[in-house]
Amino acid sequence: MVKHSDARTHSLRYFRLGVSDSGHGIPEFISVGYVDSHPITTYDSVTRKKEPRAPWMAENLASDHWERYTQLLRGWQQTFQVELRYLQSRYNHSGFHTYQRMIGCELLEDGSTTGFLQYAYDGQDFMVFHKDTLSWTAVDSVAQITKRAWEANRHELQYQKNWLEAECIAWLKRFLEYGKDTLHRTESETIVLVMKAIAGSIVLAIVFAGAGILVWRRRPQEQIGIIYVPTPNQ
Repeated sequence: MVKHSDARTHSLRYFRLGVSDSGHGIPEFISVGYVDSHPITTYDSVTRKKEPRAPWMAENLASDHWERYTQLLRGWQQTFQVELRYLQSRYNHSGFHTYQRMIGCELLEDGSTTGFLQYAYDGQDFMVFHKDTLSWTAVDSVAQITKRAWEANRHELQYQKNWLEAECIAWLKRFLEYGKDTLHRTESETIVLVMKAIAGSIVLAIVFAGAGILVWRRRPQEQIGIIYVPTPNQ
């Protein structure tokens, strides 16, 4: 267990949201990527395409990148719906419910890094992945059942650990280099640009993800263990 301070330089995180009823004007699945507070990518179950939300992303990543990750997110879309139905049945819920996932990493001022992977159901922490021990912390008996099933897949857990420790930081550094001339914009300016660029239900998804970021920034100055965000990540 490592003690983390609030000081940080930059972060990369991906927020994914699945809903049980898309009739509320929200696509059944949405994914939004961020560098710090700046949205860089979006995907939703209506367009079924991963798309850049920053000009420097479009300019620096080849078309096969977007196609490859579009296929990956289509798979995540199906997985989210299966897991959301499972959670509804286990918790004996019906009606409108949400299932969220946040994954990402931080590059701290002293050069150290942190990684986080957290799941939530209807805005409540559900499970947190600890990359140092390749294990999950579950919050109740229902989550314990899912925890055992997920921990049985050691290959997937090792992949998550490797991504959080190496690839996430590598991607973050690359994105910071691509966007070094524009990432200095303030958060308020960025939100205005997003509101102009993304219409309708996708804006609502950005608001959900933005709420997670605000909660993240308001966390206690020091925490013990893996850092994660209670949500209302690719």
